[in-house]
Amino acid sequence: MIMLTSTKIGTMFYYIANTFIDGAHRIASSLPKKLLYLFLALLAPTFQLLSVSKPLLFSLLPYFVFIDIALALMMVFLFSDWKRISILYNFSTINFYNSAGACPWLVCRSSAGGVITYTFQCKGMPLAYWHEHQEDLEAAFDCHILSINYADGSDNLFELKFVPAKGALPTNVPAPNFSLEDFVIKLGISFAGEYCINFNRLVHMLITGATGGGKTILVRWIIYQLVNKFSIVYLIDLKGFVDYQDLREDCRCLDTNEKILAALKSVVENIAHRMELCIQAGVSNIADYNKLPGVEQESPIFVIIDEANCLLDPTGKGKAGKDFIQEVIEYLLTITRLGRAAHVHLICVCQRSDVGSIPGALKANMEIRITSHCADKESSITILGNGDAANLPKIPGRFLSSDGTEFQAYKFSCPPGENS
Repeated sequence: MIMLTSTKIGTMFYYIANTFIDGAHRIASSLPKKLLYLFLALLAPTFQLLSVSKPLLFSLLPYFVFIDIALALMMVFLFSDWKRISILYNFSTINFYNSAGACPWLVCRSSAGGVITYTFQCKGMPLAYWHEHQEDLEAAFDCHILSINYADGSDNLFELKFVPAKGALPTNVPAPNFSLEDFVIKLGISFAGEYCINFNRLVHMLITGATGGGKTILVRWIIYQLVNKFSIVYLIDLKGFVDYQDLREDCRCLDTNEKILAALKSVVENIAHRMELCIQAGVSNIADYNKLPGVEQESPIFVIIDEANCLLDPTGKGKAGKDFIQEVIEYLLTITRLGRAAHVHLICVCQRSDVGSIPGALKANMEIRITSHCADKESSITILGNGDAANLPKIPGRFLSSDGTEFQAYKFSCPPGENS
């Protein structure tokens, strides 16, 4: 039960007054609403004139005038957006006020692709205050907040984007700002809220999906987050990086056999070097090593292979080609076995139908497996170890993880805040 303090009572009157103003504005700006309001407002006087005798009418006229005016004023509220009053209640439950005791006023709201946008106006409430209370806001509104930013360049207007905590997953979720936590990568929205991967605990990842399933957009979003967390990203793409042109400068791009072998050899040698640093410093992993005073920081390393089947499938290859593949596989197996403590990670991406081209020993070392809809249970079992992906909706960007989480991947085409 909410205790009504003087501040909350003042805020309630503030919201009621603004709700009345909103209703009056809606009536004034629409001819049909004007006519409807006029009709409703005249009902009571008309009834009084027709049902009450003239002597009695004149004696009760002051009371009738008072009642008619009160009813006319109350009818204004019928035309206002009552959502604002429920929002007052939500803010009241978490004591979300500025120093003057006023809580944010809902200016407008919209919805697209399952994502709801509220724009609030409030003076004396910095953006940092909203971010500090994000978990409280999510609990009060029963939602998961995607982003909170200033609206229209004003420090008095705030744009809040969110998805409901209950109901169907949205189908078009714009990428939010990336997590400030080390090794935490945001993937999308699940029924439990935001779905993230912590590469400090789960080291290597396999992403599969049919063409048009949204895996390339997901990989681009992952790369964008990694490079903004100052990770070293080796990107292998034998298709010529057509899907990663705007990210090439941030990655070490490898598209020839010579470059690939040289880079993988360098990564494996780096693992050995990092393990030696840990041994000398008396720590168990490179994350703890980086916390030591005066040491040179060792950045996380990610090897990302797009269309891994093109790189690893020996079908139709001659001896030289098969020898190259075997050498690559040996390097990758070393990375998956020893990379955890050195914070060296492998992400393989491939078509769902081609996942069989990835060696079983390599696939077994990938703790995180993600796939879009599978045509049959057998394909799902091959990827996830169960048949659940066969029941996944055929929605672009909809994925199922090996931990059983269904999520809608964030839609990323350019840096958040610069969406075209």
